[in-house]
Amino acid sequence: VALNPLFDDIGRDQRFEWITVRHEEAGAFAASAQAKLTGQLAVCCGTVGPGGLHLINGLYDARREYAPVLAITGQVEEAEIGNDYHQAVDLVSVFREVCVYNEAVRSPAQFQRLAQQAMQAALDLGGPAHLTIPVDIIGSKLPDTGEKRQIFRMVKDITPTEDALESAAQALDSAGKVTILAGAGCTEARDELLQVAEILRAPITHTLRGTDLIDYDHPYRVGGVGHLGTRQGVDALDGCDALLMVGTDFPYRAFLPKGINIVQIDIRRQNIGRRCAVTHPLVGDARATLEALAGRLTPKSDEKFLKSIQKSRAAWDEKMDRHAALDRSVDMIHPQAIVRKAAELADDDAIFVADVGTVTVWAARQLRLHGGQRLIGCFNHGSLGAGLPAAMGVQSLDRDRQVIALCGDGGFGMLLADFITAVRYDLPVVIIVFNNEKFAFVELEMQAAGYPRFATDLTNPHFANFAADCGGLGERIEAPHEIVPALKRAFSSRKAYLIDAAVNPDELVMPPKIEASEAVGFAMGKIKELWIEHGPG
Repeated sequence: VALNPLFDDIGRDQRFEWITVRHEEAGAFAASAQAKLTGQLAVCCGTVGPGGLHLINGLYDARREYAPVLAITGQVEEAEIGNDYHQAVDLVSVFREVCVYNEAVRSPAQFQRLAQQAMQAALDLGGPAHLTIPVDIIGSKLPDTGEKRQIFRMVKDITPTEDALESAAQALDSAGKVTILAGAGCTEARDELLQVAEILRAPITHTLRGTDLIDYDHPYRVGGVGHLGTRQGVDALDGCDALLMVGTDFPYRAFLPKGINIVQIDIRRQNIGRRCAVTHPLVGDARATLEALAGRLTPKSDEKFLKSIQKSRAAWDEKMDRHAALDRSVDMIHPQAIVRKAAELADDDAIFVADVGTVTVWAARQLRLHGGQRLIGCFNHGSLGAGLPAAMGVQSLDRDRQVIALCGDGGFGMLLADFITAVRYDLPVVIIVFNNEKFAFVELEMQAAGYPRFATDLTNPHFANFAADCGGLGERIEAPHEIVPALKRAFSSRKAYLIDAAVNPDELVMPPKIEASEAVGFAMGKIKELWIEHGPG
């Protein structure tokens, strides 16, 4: 009831497409994914009380990845606010932590100004903005103020001071071995990033969100860093004597070097120095700052460090090739093989959406992206279940572009009801469910900490039959030789298609480097499992 006047107007306005989801959380994840992919404002709505509360998880995803989303919620009528009325929730208080802008509309005269501020905050600050509107106000006629309001975007091409640029250039010039760590903030600075890397002969490592920055086979791109990263990515950080961080708020401090010159470029000054001791801060737009920095750098000729990291990368690639080989096993499907083949068969501009869990590891290590291919996911907030709705969100932007969601069975099961939404709105998403009948990543974390696995097993429906019951297409595969034919059928169907892949439940996820405590913990966890299952004998 609270949003009915809004729905009525949207239904009669041909500029908008309204998509009704089965769960508001799916709507928020879908909007967040749209905003992440385009940088433009996306909108989601939830009605009074529970409907608004269901948006929270998806909005946290938007907040942590600087995605501009406007969330509109309904509210009980003004006279009942504060009276413990049916479904009444103080949504402004609830949304306070997650939103960059958060207000209640108290009169029709306020609405235009508050809406402008909300949208501008979401776009300029990066993150969700929230407006809640009481039911007795939302249907009111707006007063004619004679004002024409517009949204102003943040000015780009902001660069640091000349002194700061010169100091940073000198630090990089004086270093013998420079590594670049690039994040999603470099999305519009690919050429400038590669130019600086070539001048410095510096290997480029990347965060998970930066996976799609540079084609996989580019010689300067050496691999990811962090717990889901690569051995050579870790080596590039451990072995450098100067680090250039660009467009990243990489959170895992243990992977960042200490006691060396660190140059950090970020448009958000609050990110600079948050994760490590930065010696040369450069507050500015990544593209403009890299361009300005390149003009001050002295080209290096020594490639020994770069060559050593490239050699390590070649060895890693051979290892990943073995893991992804279709002939690795004749009687079980290894998840790496599905991801690799999906990447090989996908369109050159395909968008991959990775859910959270072990499937994120396979995406990070086996997707060899090129051209206009993209990878998005709930990488900072890390919420299971984001894969399907995020895929629907980006697919609704362009129904002709290929969108492939990589989901674990645990994650897909959380919001699987919205597969019927994809069918209803003719969204030809391809959903690959990696079905190992358990929360595999949780199990691995327990074992690494020395605990036996407990309460991680899942009881799943027949996902392919479920897809068919929803009106979509689905099939189950259980052997390696079924992978390629199934992918070809899914990619050519142009309908919502689900592949239920029965994958090896015991596939290990190994970090790029293993601490002694983790090895001991894993061994102890396995010993405890055997003791529980078989006893001391």
